Amino acid sequence: MPILLLALYLVLAIHVSSLWPKTSDQASYFLAGLDVLHGNWRLKGWVLTPPDFWTSDIALSAALAGLWRLLGHPAGNPFLLIMQPAILWTGVVASAFAVVFLRLPDPKARLGAAALLLPVLAFPLMRSPIAYFITLSAIHMGVLIYGIWAFHWADRFLSSGSYRSLAIMALLLCLGVIGDPLLAITGAGSLLLYAFLAKELSNGRRALLVGGTLFAVTLAKITLHLNVITGGFETEGLETRFATWEQLSSNLLTTFRSILLVYGAEPSGQIVGAVIPECLRLALVVLALAAAYRVARTAWASGGQDNPFCSLLIVSALLDFTALAISNRIALDGSPLAVGRYLFPLWLDLACIAALVWPKSRMAVGISAAVLAVTLITDYRDIPPYSTGILSSEDNQLLSRLEKDFPPDGIGSWWSSGNLEVASLGKIHVYPAMIQGNGTIAPFVHIRKRLNWHSFDGKAFFVVIPHPDETFNEGGVIRTFGIPAARMTEGRYTILLYNADHLPARAS
Repeated sequence: MPILLLALYLVLAIHVSSLWPKTSDQASYFLAGLDVLHGNWRLKGWVLTPPDFWTSDIALSAALAGLWRLLGHPAGNPFLLIMQPAILWTGVVASAFAVVFLRLPDPKARLGAAALLLPVLAFPLMRSPIAYFITLSAIHMGVLIYGIWAFHWADRFLSSGSYRSLAIMALLLCLGVIGDPLLAITGAGSLLLYAFLAKELSNGRRALLVGGTLFAVTLAKITLHLNVITGGFETEGLETRFATWEQLSSNLLTTFRSILLVYGAEPSGQIVGAVIPECLRLALVVLALAAAYRVARTAWASGGQDNPFCSLLIVSALLDFTALAISNRIALDGSPLAVGRYLFPLWLDLACIAALVWPKSRMAVGISAAVLAVTLITDYRDIPPYSTGILSSEDNQLLSRLEKDFPPDGIGSWWSSGNLEVASLGKIHVYPAMIQGNGTIAPFVHIRKRLNWHSFDGKAFFVVIPHPDETFNEGGVIRTFGIPAARMTEGRYTILLYNADHLPARAS
């Protein structure tokens, strides 16, 4: 029965994921996964973001593409871009249910916990803009699975002293930190802080927990360093700073607002009669915070001996909130919606805490059931009537034109380059470009292999310029490559064609 429910939920997640065009971030990581499948498992020549997702998004993309090829389909099938976030999203939901149910043997308590988890985690909250990060890409979703199971096995170790549980915890933590440094804070930081604060924890288990955690993080960092110095992928620089004193009050408010966005409980600026679901979901935030306070108070009184799993979740949520509020990430990313993805660990932590604390509370379960019913009714109305695939309708028209009338190699803005390449099944290759200070354009080496414009020497190529301008403009293209052989328009795009005998004016 659980397997059947999981399969049905995955089908639902795939359907929901199919209704929105995909992001270039996800498409580019998918292309990296295809390169892994083709044997470049260390991604030599690639430049990835500091959360490299090597052990989550990229690994899953490679596995899905390999399976698809075994089934007789193209390895780079765009449908896999729809399936990948659905699988990770289902994995997060299934992990939450599993770790909660393992701690609630009573069937009635499990039913109450399910009612608490469903409206928070299991449905995409389509009226909520934060669904963008859940259904359109797998950003930061994979690390949630590593983190929650690392806490599970840490709890097993603290309860039984099993070295096997400690080893599994360390392995999960290591794999997670390799893929996303956020887990070094929300995962490793939580384990170390818990070991420091748990007064009743035996010295032997405290030392082993600290040692296993430090070993996992150190091994992850060494693995990444060795990969780089021996020719593997590089990551972009990540300079994290503390927020300025003047930014702290604004950061705290933005971080709290981002929690509301993650919960789909942010009604500000909207018509009162149209935001009943958002207002109701505010109750879920209150239940989660009340549950967190109850766990923290009990854990402090027991010296950390009472329910280590929930204590780890509390510390993780607190570190996640604090790290975002006191860092410069909010200033760099700009909006609560953009920074909301950094609070996904807190979102999962609080959801599990509420399910473990309130499963037998009639009031809590009743509120959650009401929110779930309203969510399903209202969000269903906002779901798009049909899917356009991984591209929008307008970009599908652009792709048809490129495949019909243009050579296979080209340049585009960051926002469409990866999507067009995947949607064409690799028939066209679009490299992203960025405007420079001198007015020319250069390759935008971001989740891509390194490249310079000399790669187009002796080839015909095209340049796709969106309107309004995105990462470069037409003037920058002409300054770089000269006057094109032809200029055409397709929807909101201008397409410039350069012949094979045209040499770039400048190489970057």
